[in-house]
Amino acid sequence: MRHWKALTTFALLLWSVTIWSQPVSSSALQEGKVPEGTVYYLPKTAFHFHLLIEKTDYTPGLFAKYAEKYLHLQHISQERQVNHRLIDFQLSQTGVRDTSKCFIVNLKGKSATSEIKLSDDGVLLAVNDTPMTVKSHKPFVAAAKKRPVDPMRYLSEEALAAGSMAKKAELTALQMAELKEHRQLLITGEAEEMPSDRAQLQLMLDEIDKTYDALLSLFIGVTECDTTEQAFTLCPDKEMKREVIFRISRQQGLVDKDDLSGIPFYLTLEDLHQQSQQQYDFPENKKDGGFYTNIPGFARLTLYREDQQLATYDYPLAQFGFTELRGGFLFKKYPTHLRLNPITGAVEKLQAEMPKKKGEETEKPEESL
Repeated sequence: MRHWKALTTFALLLWSVTIWSQPVSSSALQEGKVPEGTVYYLPKTAFHFHLLIEKTDYTPGLFAKYAEKYLHLQHISQERQVNHRLIDFQLSQTGVRDTSKCFIVNLKGKSATSEIKLSDDGVLLAVNDTPMTVKSHKPFVAAAKKRPVDPMRYLSEEALAAGSMAKKAELTALQMAELKEHRQLLITGEAEEMPSDRAQLQLMLDEIDKTYDALLSLFIGVTECDTTEQAFTLCPDKEMKREVIFRISRQQGLVDKDDLSGIPFYLTLEDLHQQSQQQYDFPENKKDGGFYTNIPGFARLTLYREDQQLATYDYPLAQFGFTELRGGFLFKKYPTHLRLNPITGAVEKLQAEMPKKKGEETEKPEESL
């Protein structure tokens, strides 16, 4: 009986020493300071897809049905047409809280005053150090649109006064022919009133071209192009084999992946079963305490438009790797600096401040990354 009690006491003591180095359930824990220590999470890696989608909006001209008769232009549509297409895309990464990787740390001794820095959602960023800055995606900025031209203000008085649409179209076609003839006379120097210098000549030619194009739009219509950036986030937990991740509809643009009106875009995500070139075989005494960090794996991401391969990338992903307890020996003995990659949770810096020896600078041993 006495032997059994001794074993029980030893087990409880062992549990009290090692509990802060173990994962805990996150369902009832709020990140940050708690009586038992500090609750923190590690991140998993998500992708932001930034899609540049061009919308082309064609509006038929007022005289579209007369384009062939008066201007000999064929195949001019008399119906409005809207078309969306993907013209470019970019990928960026971000880290999001992984609720399956929740830990408590309780630092003592020289590390008791350590400053633990967490993100807004409780992901561990740094200890006694400045969090790593991640370059953010630069949003697309569309060029300023030109003011639309009202072609009706360029119509002749005769065309405006005409009683039928057909007559208006006929008179407009005659006006356009006169503009072309006058332009040619200016270029050849045969116009009745020639400008005094080249700059004035160019101004006259520009005004003729502007008027001609405005009248022509009454026959061929107007096409407006507008490019916008649309984004969505994907956080994969496993490999993917040609899974539809989004669709682009000609009429509506970006639509849900289950909307069959859109052209499908597929993603294949392959686990490469590789980790970064960090060393993990630390002596056991380094694994007593410290912080859990991620050792990310690498994945190959391939994007397809139907059967056409668009791009292939290799990225580090936290969820395709494993976790490792880091820096226990350093945190127990010395003030220690730790900085993690906020996207992958990997160690970017692990450095301790050892006490100065007389006449020497402070030594800063680093655990191998």
